[in-house]
Amino acid sequence: MSKRKRQEAILSLIARHQIATQEDLVLRLERVGIETTQATVSRDIAELGLVRLGGPESHYAKPQEGLGAASPEGREEHLRRLLRDLPLTVRRGQGLAILTTTPGSANSLASAIDAAAWPEVVGTIAGDDTIFAALALHPRAYGGLAQRLARLGAYVQAED
Repeated sequence: MSKRKRQEAILSLIARHQIATQEDLVLRLERVGIETTQATVSRDIAELGLVRLGGPESHYAKPQEGLGAASPEGREEHLRRLLRDLPLTVRRGQGLAILTTTPGSANSLASAIDAAAWPEVVGTIAGDDTIFAALALHPRAYGGLAQRLARLGAYVQAED
């Protein structure tokens, strides 16, 4: 099964069903004959720019029409929606910002931060619940990133 076909199937499934978790999406894909893993689905979700809509019936959806993922505003809105549903704590490290979220969420948040292309962030590395964001060599890089994330809803830990 090609990546393109799998991603088309994902878009079709989320258009027809309210799918709340990556595991649910893997099961739905298996039902239509597509064998895959949760890790692959996680990467597909990030590449497709899918968001999790909150509320009692949370589910994956495509980004809002009119604010496409290609525009800077669309990329930042995607990150805002993720932060609305996922807690994020931000701490300062030496040349890094350490971002902590819920297990299984770091990849999608890191991808959204990378896509936002903020000048303060050179790049990110994501684990399961932790993101290391490499900061630009600018004395105010951490402050700028912290302000942007706080404005979008993240909790920024006070510096010592």
